[in-house]
Amino acid sequence: MNLKTNKQIINATILLMITQIVGCNSESSDQTIGGNSGKSDNAVQNVSGSFKNSYDTGVFYSTELMPSSQMYGRRAKECSQQYNNYYFETENSLVFGNPDLPEGDFKQVATWVENNFDSALTAMQVSKNEFFSSRYSIRLDGLKHIRNNLIYQQYNSISYPSEFTSWNYEEQVNWATKTSKNMKTAQAIELLVNDPYSPFKTEREAILVDKLYVCIHETNSTNGWGEGNLVGVNVGAPSIALPHEVDKIVKHEIIHTIQHALSANFESLGLPRWFSEGQAVLLSDMNVAQKSKHNEYDPTLVVYYNDEVGDQATAYSHYGLAYQYLTDANNQTNIIKMMKDIKQITYNFSTQLNSGMDEHHGYVGMFDSQMKQLNGSNLTVQQYRDEYHSLMTDY
Repeated sequence: MNLKTNKQIINATILLMITQIVGCNSESSDQTIGGNSGKSDNAVQNVSGSFKNSYDTGVFYSTELMPSSQMYGRRAKECSQQYNNYYFETENSLVFGNPDLPEGDFKQVATWVENNFDSALTAMQVSKNEFFSSRYSIRLDGLKHIRNNLIYQQYNSISYPSEFTSWNYEEQVNWATKTSKNMKTAQAIELLVNDPYSPFKTEREAILVDKLYVCIHETNSTNGWGEGNLVGVNVGAPSIALPHEVDKIVKHEIIHTIQHALSANFESLGLPRWFSEGQAVLLSDMNVAQKSKHNEYDPTLVVYYNDEVGDQATAYSHYGLAYQYLTDANNQTNIIKMMKDIKQITYNFSTQLNSGMDEHHGYVGMFDSQMKQLNGSNLTVQQYRDEYHSLMTDY
């Protein structure tokens, strides 16, 4: 297969994957539960921090020519396209936003993030070091660029497997994807800054520092007020709109960020909507449906945002119930292991098409091989879809 044909297949594959999977990366992280106004659950003083200019520090919100919603979320356009160089820095966060917003907005948002970061990590049973080591340290465009160049053997400094040229194209993509995912940061930076076609020309442009990147958006509604993504969270300006139970929402969105660090591959989060939202609902202490009311909703059929029907608050509570069953049957530690294993599965276009499932094939494979029922029997994705209410009756 020639170079031109290979590139056409990559572009077509990525386009189709975007149309199939993007719902998990964007809408699925939006938290729309809550009223139109409210207060933080904990009335605490603002955390200590300082305002900084990115041109002085070299730390920008985004550095790509065309920042993507896959990386930063849908609500980050203002930060990624306009206000990416002014921020409030605290121990664990970099809070970006419109410099014309009140300074109190930056300090309040940073306080919410700082107050809920540790509790989100604890709920997920993930350490801070584990989170940052799991999150991509190189911005996604850079890793994809390296992956594509590896496929076409563009790097003389890389040792390729002796059988590389005899592999089929999908095998080459698999090796290139895993190699770029697991590459040491220093090696990735060296490849990028010495490549005239790289999206990043300097180390500062390519790396993510070990903090949560937070964007304050200026939407005048609490609908979709919070959003978790690959680099951190997006939340609304407190001076414009403030939902009820803010701390629970912020914790919920930080859990989504942790999910991305543990499971996200180059194409998507890889988790169905019911799972990602159910985990975030349960572990952020939001409302979970009663077992006796399981017949109200079919949560395990909701793979993408557009699969969701009816009242969203009801849907979210049942996602929480479906996830609660998994934790009781498997425990959180085993679920985290499964999530990490999903990240190591390279998306395969043919495998996905032939799987007969809407769920990401990596998720299906890891779930089917590792998850259990309460009685200790194996549990598959298809079984949890088909027999959900029967399992709930016995729960």
